[in-house]
Parts: sequence; C-alpha cells; structure tokens
Amino acid sequence: MKIDIYTSSKSGEKFLSVPKGTKVETLQLPDSIDPDLLTLSPFRTRLEIDLNKEHPSLNQENILTQIETNGYAVHGAKGFIKIGVN
Repeated sequence: MKIDIYTSSKSGEKFLSVPKGTKVETLQLPDSIDPDLLTLSPFRTRLEIDLNKEHPSLNQENILTQIETNGYAVHGAKGFIKIGVN
C-alpha cells in the first residue's frame, strides 16, 4: 500500500497517514483526536508500506491496521543516531 504522510503544523513529532491520494480535508475525524492534528502540512507522499521490508522510522503494521480500521493512522516516527569514539 502507498500512503501519504502529513505532519502537524503545531508539533513536528505528530503524524497522520492516509492511503495515497486521500484528501485529508474529507476525513471524518473523531472529536477526541489530538487538536494538534487538525492543522497539517504535507510531509511525504507515495511512501510504500511493505511488511516484508523493515522501515527504520515507522511501525508499518500499526499504521496499516489503523488505516484499515479508520481510513487514517495517527502516529509518531522514530530515528536513531549512533555516535561513537574511534
């Protein structure tokens, strides 16, 4: 599945992902959604989610499950930098 990822304009650590081409303004979001996710900016388009390939920053299985259930996924992203002394 290909997805489009949006980031909160208020908090760069919060993301909303939808199936590729979905217009986020047409989503039926619950009243309980984090208000930071009501103002979004495009982050990444047409990212391929493939459970057979590990993605270093995303929990792909969780994102796919949320999209199948809700039509969208709310998530964060993780990144690691390893620093060492030679």
